[in-house]
Amino acid sequence: MEVLNLERNDYEILNTITAEAVIMYYQKSNSYTISCPDDDFSVTYTYGKMGWDCKFSGIFRAGYLSGDAPFVSTALSPEEVARGLAIYRVINTAKQEGADAVIAPTITTNVEQTNKKVVVYKSTVTAKLVKLKTNN
Repeated sequence: MEVLNLERNDYEILNTITAEAVIMYYQKSNSYTISCPDDDFSVTYTYGKMGWDCKFSGIFRAGYLSGDAPFVSTALSPEEVARGLAIYRVINTAKQEGADAVIAPTITTNVEQTNKKVVVYKSTVTAKLVKLKTNN
């Protein structure tokens, strides 16, 4: 809001929303898989004779907030996937609610080892929905 030089009477705070994403990370001897059972998405990285091989299944949907540019790398990390998916979900909820923006987002990620080979990443995003007031 500061960048747009808006005064408090130029916008309305609609409400606060929360979205979350749960990602599973499976480690094997020469590979690892990052998956999201809710979205039927997975990516598996396998190390072989030719180096790392990547195999996707489904569609990974990620969202980013202003100033939160994605880190460009050759491999996705489970924390990046959980965070990106949770932000994507909060952005979609904001659109459905008719908001023009989200402000004051808070993002938390919990990591839990559920058994010897599985780690669960759970990211939660909470943000306020904002609607700009117009003269039209």
